[in-house]
Amino acid sequence: MARSHRSMSGPDQFPGSRAAALRPTRGRSATAMYLRAHLYGAAVGRTILDRCISAVDPADRKRLAPLRAQFEGEIATTGRLLTGISPVGAPGRRIVRASATIALASLPAGPIVRDPLTRLGLLESLRTLVVAKRSMWELLAESWVADAADAAVVDARAPGPDDNDDNTMLPGDVRSLLLALADQARSQESLLEELRRGYGLELFG
Repeated sequence: MARSHRSMSGPDQFPGSRAAALRPTRGRSATAMYLRAHLYGAAVGRTILDRCISAVDPADRKRLAPLRAQFEGEIATTGRLLTGISPVGAPGRRIVRASATIALASLPAGPIVRDPLTRLGLLESLRTLVVAKRSMWELLAESWVADAADAAVVDARAPGPDDNDDNTMLPGDVRSLLLALADQARSQESLLEELRRGYGLELFG
């Protein structure tokens, strides 16, 4: 027996216009939202990285310092991807950095951190962000973003006034670039995990 229109409506069902508004976004819109969230996350990670570099021992600072340039390159790449996918474009680097600074204003750690427990917390926070970043690059590398047919939408846009990275992405290079960034994030994750474990065992004995 066919259900009546009324019987199909329940606590999990909504009228047509409301249901349409609640449907998840797809394709370019969803990808742009995803990239924008990761762009701000990357800026927060870059700020935490500086605090981690200040917090660790001198020998470990030399190991973490090269990650600064890697993080900046990843932020620039995310911005170019977002600019190519979204008609709204990507927010300027100054806006992203300012937002990251505000987001971290309540973090109980100044520019120079020596408290062992706070240092461990910073390393763990940064490692968590790096794991999310690696997952993002891997996911995008398997998505339509990396397809040759769609690669033109993320290709050579001129850098904006806030972007001092002159590199551009050419059609067909996108998948290789995304996979390389995933490998780079995996290397960052391994380094941070080594430091996290070392300082954690030193702290808890």
